[in-house]
Order: sequence, then structure tokens, then C-alpha cells
Amino acid sequence: MLLRLLTALIITSVILLVLYLQNSWVFASVILFICLAAYYEWISNKFKNKLFGFFLIFNFGFWSIFMIFGWEVYFDNNLNSYPVLTAYFLYGFIIFNTAIFDIFAYIIGSNFGKTYIVKEISPNKTLEGLIGGLFPLISIGILMGLSLSPKNYWIILFFILAGFSSFVGDLLISYFKRQSGVKDTGTILPGHGGVLDRIDSHLITTPLLIIILFFII
Repeated sequence: MLLRLLTALIITSVILLVLYLQNSWVFASVILFICLAAYYEWISNKFKNKLFGFFLIFNFGFWSIFMIFGWEVYFDNNLNSYPVLTAYFLYGFIIFNTAIFDIFAYIIGSNFGKTYIVKEISPNKTLEGLIGGLFPLISIGILMGLSLSPKNYWIILFFILAGFSSFVGDLLISYFKRQSGVKDTGTILPGHGGVLDRIDSHLITTPLLIIILFFII
């Protein structure tokens, strides 16, 4: 557990540093490295549907980079009254909300999970864990809805979608791991497994939420 926490701290520090630097090329390079490492794990673990894996992983990479390069000017021109709402801030907001879901789903599921959702694919996925992961996101959505002027509770749906899509992404990679008979996709991240293990819940959530933000904003 200590090793897992230490690795998580290092990963979080790297993410915060990249977002703090606000350098488009550094950001793009890091995302590209992550995608290449994840796809290498997909191939090395002999996951089926290599074309689907390529699309899934690099679609995440495309929308991540597009948000920074394609929306940077848009945010600067259209959200100048909200200087904190930069592309980097919103991207970090998406990433950390997904992480919040993962953390709470893991804690609640590990301690109170009894109702298995798809035990044949992932024996650790429980209804209690799903609800536990959704609860803090819904709470954040309610607080944000109350703080907006005028109040807007539709934003709660944004957070619910974030949680469900995180769950689906995690479950999808679990399915491929079960097919290949592996527990982790790699060992590069001590206590966490491989890169693909770490970004599984982001693969669907990040593109989906970026697209939603594009049409909302």
C-alpha cells in the first residue's frame, strides 16, 4: 500500500507540473508518450482487436492534445472574464474528477462491496463501489450547480457521465485483461501495474467530457 501511495504521489506531481508549466509541446509530448506506452502494453499483452485498441488509446490522446492546441485561443477569447478557466485547468479538472471516482470506488468497493456487477469480467467491480465513486462527483456537481448564477443543476449530469464512463473504461480494459489472462498490463508503475492500468478509466471519460465541454462552452 505504501508503494502504491508513493507511486500515486509521483504521478500526481508530474501531472500537476505539466499543467502548471502550461507548455503545449511539453503537454503533447507527455500525452504522446503515454499513448505509445499504453499501446505497446496492448500489443505486448496480446490483447485482441489491435485496431480498436489503437483507436481507443489514440482517441484519448487526440482529444487531450486538441483541447490544448485547438481550444487555447477559444478559451482566451471567449472566457477572458473567467481567467481561471484555461484549457489546462479544465483538463486537470477532468483528470482529477476521474481520479476521485476511482479512489472512492476502490475504497468503498474494497470495504463494503458485496453486489457484483460483472463478476466474470472483473470480480472487484461492485454496485457499492460504483455508488461510492459516483457520490463525491454528484456532490461536487450539486455544489457547482448552486454556485452558478443563475443556478444550473444540469451540470450534475456532467459528473454522473464522468463516473459512469470511468467505470465503463475500467471495465473494458478488465475485459481484455481477462481474455489474455493477465492481472496487470505492465510493471512500470509500482503498485499500480502498467500505463494502461492507470489510464483505463480516462480512455472514454476524457474524450467524452472534452466533447461535452466543447458544446456547452
